[in-house]
This record gives sequence, structure tokens and C-alpha cells, in this order.
Amino acid sequence: MAVNRFTLTRSGKAMLMVVLLLQISIILVGINTRIRKPSYPWTVNNDDFPAASCPAALVGPKHTDSRSTTSGNQTNEQKTVKPKTAPCPKTIASLTKYSKWFQEKYRPGIKLFLDRDDTEHYGKLSAKGLPFGFKKQNLTVINQILQHKDFANPPVHGLAGKQGCIRCAVVGCWGILNGSGVGEEIDSHDYVFRLNRALSSGSFANDVGKRTTFYTFYPGSEHLDDVEDKDVLVFFVFFKSYDADYALNMMNGEKSPKYVTKRKTYEFNTPVVSPTRVKFVHPEFFAYVFKTFLDNKSRRPTTGALVVLLALHICDEVTIYGFGYDPRFTMHYYDTEFEVHTRNVKSYHNVDNERKLWHKLHEEGVIRLFKRDL
Repeated sequence: MAVNRFTLTRSGKAMLMVVLLLQISIILVGINTRIRKPSYPWTVNNDDFPAASCPAALVGPKHTDSRSTTSGNQTNEQKTVKPKTAPCPKTIASLTKYSKWFQEKYRPGIKLFLDRDDTEHYGKLSAKGLPFGFKKQNLTVINQILQHKDFANPPVHGLAGKQGCIRCAVVGCWGILNGSGVGEEIDSHDYVFRLNRALSSGSFANDVGKRTTFYTFYPGSEHLDDVEDKDVLVFFVFFKSYDADYALNMMNGEKSPKYVTKRKTYEFNTPVVSPTRVKFVHPEFFAYVFKTFLDNKSRRPTTGALVVLLALHICDEVTIYGFGYDPRFTMHYYDTEFEVHTRNVKSYHNVDNERKLWHKLHEEGVIRLFKRDL
């Protein structure tokens, strides 16, 4: 009995191969999509999960040197690297949806730090004097700082960019931290900001922690030797003309110049810090903090106010420790004898006004202000 055999033509075979390849491609795309799809529960409904549920950043700040700056806060290299984690469901900026007061004040795009490009904008920056601008300053000195061969201006989140939700602790010096025992809690944050005299070793570690990511100072408040971590990113602030001369010597590894006033001559220590790990707080950021959040009261913001506001523009969640007035505790957590708090307005700072700001930010849910009942 004859058997009929079905024979494909050459064109039929080609068509069959195309169909098979298409089916295989569809299967592979489906598998790849399942692999890449994040399994994080907070991607279902962002409003159902508080900011505290954000995971810690999987990759910490890698302060890799970079000179290819764009806005001064982010590099071209950084922009080309995509985050490796899901976006943070709630950020400081997202709180503007819930607080009209904060919405009217917060400017997420404000430039935080000076970069090489700012040497082309001295006209704009010279409308006001320091710390709000470079009016009457020696622009040659400023130019030598920002165009220094070793000024790398590393991005705060490293070349990999911001990774996941960033939880930050800002540690002040007030005595409320004395005996608090919150050192481990402070160190559990992704970034830890410290300023001025930041004793964080030995017995102090139990109350204030050991870790430091960013350290902020000006010549009269420099205590980098007190910082336990030695591989920190330094934020330098210009309050007066002398500070620019000091900064240039610091970048060159030279002894700090003498600071001469009408009454006394001061000699400040020059910190041993690589110029590749230094960033300079932008004068426009000074003005923004002072005008918008402190209502132009007194003459300028404190270093503490600058650091807290910097954290609000760098982090997703911020808790501040060692800020605020409490007469039950000494002035500073490192005092060997009890020192009474001052509540009056200083010639340069309005401390009371800043205390009110911390409480207002806390009430609006923007930050968490560490308090003690015991």
C-alpha cells in the first residue's frame, strides 16, 4: 500500500523556522521580565508604606574622585549608572504633598556645593558678601580653590549614584546626648553627618556612635582629629574672607594663615585632608537656608542649621540628634563640668529661632527630632 509523505518545500521550511524563532523569543522575554521585576512590597501602593519601611542602601557612598561635573552635585559618570534598587516610595521631597508650609519653602533643585563651573558666574555670586556671596572677595583665591588640580568634587552618593532609600542621622553637639545610649542607633543609618567638635571615640561612642560619612566645619570649628572615621567626605563652609585663604592653604597642604582681629591673633590648625575629598557649601545655599527657613533673623545660620538642611536635600529620611534646648542637660555632650545653656540671641546666630525650626520640621513630619524624657 502506498504511503503519502508530506514534503515541505524550501520556502515552507523557512517559514516554519521563523515561527519557531518568534515563539522562542516570546518565551525568553517573559522569563527575563519575571527575573527583572522587583518583588518589593512597597511597589504596590506607595501611600500604604511609611518612609521608615525603606530598606538600607545596598551600596554605601563610594567617594570616587571625579572632575566631570555638571550641576556641581552630580557627575556625568554618575548619571550614566542606574540605581540597582527600586526607587524610594517616600522621600523628603514627596512630603510637600502633605505639608503646605514645607511645600512653600523646599527647593529640591537648589545647588548645594560649588564646582569648577562657578568660576564663570562670579557676577551672579558677587551681589552679596560672605557667606551669601563673593562680594568684595579676592576672586583670584576663589578661582585657585575651585580650579585646583586636585579638586575632584566627588558626588555625595558616589559614582554609582543613589542606591535605594537613604536614612540619615545628623549629630549635633548638645548635651542631650550625654548618657543617651543611642550610639548604635545613630550608626545604623546609611549616612551619618557630624560637625564641629565631633568626638566619636572611646566612651563617647555609646552615646553618639562611631561612624561618620560627612563632616562639616569652618576654620574656627575644625576638629577632624576627633572624628573616629578617617575616610570621610569633608564639607567646608565659607563664613568670612579669611576662610577662603584657609581653604586654599588646606588644598595645598600648607600651614593655615594667621587670623588677625582688632583684639587678637589666632592660629588655626590645618586639617590633614586630601583635596580630592573636599566639597564647598554653595553661597546660594546659605542664602536659601537663611531667607527661606530662618526668615532672615540674626546675621547668618549656624553650621548645624546648614548641615540639617543639607541632609534634607541629600537623604530620604532624616533624624537629628543633639539639637534643641533642654536645661536638664549640659551644653555639650562632651563637657566635663555642667555648662548652662544660652537662650539669648547671639551676635551672629539666632539659636532660639533655629530651635523653633527643628520643632516645626518635626511636627510637619519632615524630620524626626531626638528627644529625651529621662
